[in-house]
Amino acid sequence: MNQTGHAAENRYSVDIDAPSSVDDLLEKHLDIMRWLNSPRMNTAEWHRLLQATPRNIEDLLATEGYFSPTIEQSLESSTEGNTTRNRAKFTVKTGDPVTVQEIDIRFTGDIINQASGEKPEPAQLIENWSLKQDMRFSQDRWSSAKRGLLSGLVLQRYPNAKITSSKAEIDAASNKVKLMVEVDSGAPFRFGGLEVNGLQRYPRSLVENINPIKPGETYSQARLLFFQSELQASGYFSNVEVTSHTDNADPEAAPIVVNVTEMQSVQVGIGVGASTNTGARTTLTYQDLNLFNRGWRFTNTLKIEQKAQSINSLIRLPTDKNGYRDSFNADLNRLDIEGQTTSTLGTGVKRSWGPRSFEQTIGAAYLLEHVAIDGSESQNNYAATISYGITLRRIDNELNPTRGYLFNALFTSAPLDVMANGKFLQSYAKTQAYYPLTRKTQLITRLEGGIVSGADNAPATYLFRAGGDQSVRGYAYQSLGVADGDAVIGGRYLVTGSIEVIQWLTESWGAAAFVDFGNAANSTRDLKPVYGYGLGARFKSPAGPIGVDIARGQETGEYRLHFNLGVTF
Repeated sequence: MNQTGHAAENRYSVDIDAPSSVDDLLEKHLDIMRWLNSPRMNTAEWHRLLQATPRNIEDLLATEGYFSPTIEQSLESSTEGNTTRNRAKFTVKTGDPVTVQEIDIRFTGDIINQASGEKPEPAQLIENWSLKQDMRFSQDRWSSAKRGLLSGLVLQRYPNAKITSSKAEIDAASNKVKLMVEVDSGAPFRFGGLEVNGLQRYPRSLVENINPIKPGETYSQARLLFFQSELQASGYFSNVEVTSHTDNADPEAAPIVVNVTEMQSVQVGIGVGASTNTGARTTLTYQDLNLFNRGWRFTNTLKIEQKAQSINSLIRLPTDKNGYRDSFNADLNRLDIEGQTTSTLGTGVKRSWGPRSFEQTIGAAYLLEHVAIDGSESQNNYAATISYGITLRRIDNELNPTRGYLFNALFTSAPLDVMANGKFLQSYAKTQAYYPLTRKTQLITRLEGGIVSGADNAPATYLFRAGGDQSVRGYAYQSLGVADGDAVIGGRYLVTGSIEVIQWLTESWGAAAFVDFGNAANSTRDLKPVYGYGLGARFKSPAGPIGVDIARGQETGEYRLHFNLGVTF
């Protein structure tokens, strides 16, 4: 590397001949390199820096574990007219790096008396020490190892832990280093009461009921972060901070401190967009986060699409003290797809509980339905139903998963003839799995299936059709089902699936190849899968993966464009 600077009638240049592993370090941090372009550079400062540079090089190399370098310095000066050129060259040989010979980690404080099996265990903390024997020593690795050791205590049970002594004894002759660290764990802490700041319009119970931490529970930073994420996901707050005050606090009752910034209670929104399933879309939304001043969330949505129109009203109650999340809904929908026009009026109640990793729901609903099929007589249906569903989420990232699986199952039954056209049971399940084949190659698989058993005249809403985004790409939305004249109607059986491979070209952009299969029918004998395959582009956005696909339906020979946003679970 070579840099040149100017000062009056003198010019100065420096050349550093060093191994590539330390070349950038010296270029960025040597004092003489930073001074080259300074207007205050003069002959006296030049000579001062030349004298100091060898020591400066030694100090920088020491941070990377090189304590026996060889440094050769040469100087050259020439005059051309009124300009004097001053050149310096430093040839650096790093020598062998220092490696770790011994590690001595000691603990003091209450951790040495904790019961066997309680975490964190000192032996496990020592096992997790990152700068291990025979590894190359550097200042960054030394600092990182100490931070990792301390965080193992601070994040769980011992928030006031501190390093009381640390020493690295270096033997430059043998290029070995002995490490010693002493950590005082301090007292173990347990959580105490809840302190909430920032509430003005919403009741305190809204925060209390979401709080998963019980008084007396062992201190854990992970539990605080989980509580914070649950509050943030509630939709009531624009900003949430959850901490615990442990300085000068009672170790048996450290207070949990929640600071929130409330969202505006009334929000109005308008949006436009397009879907490859149902066409161009306009959406109007009205939301009141504090209905009746009780923290009830009321959302009213009008959605107008080319093939579908709907009005939906939803009231969601805050999580109660038992962890239940209740909601009430009423909606009016019209869907005109593949020669079948379905208009519905429905209302229902639902209760959900459990963490997102294992969420359960029960519900009850009533549906009025009018179905018009091209070339056939229209039909009116009705059904009172009860339902139960579970959702499992075992993925490494909810927005952009790379490993794990998602599973959802829903069972909906009309148990009474007097409250429906006939008794029936709809059973539906879907799973999606993610697996990294290599660091840049990802496999995604999907499988879904459904069965409607019981009455032959179950409402069309509870029957199955396939095709379109998130189903069988290469075919129009809900174009796969039971042929009825010129129309396609729902069937009693459904199977669809997909195998997709994504090659990530950068951190955010990737290319995908996929094969989809599936169909819907009224009998297993007629449930013959059709195939779609194609290529697509993927982008990891803050809201989840965005996909654009070109797919060919093998049965039709047609190519279709598909858009996908997010993970639909």
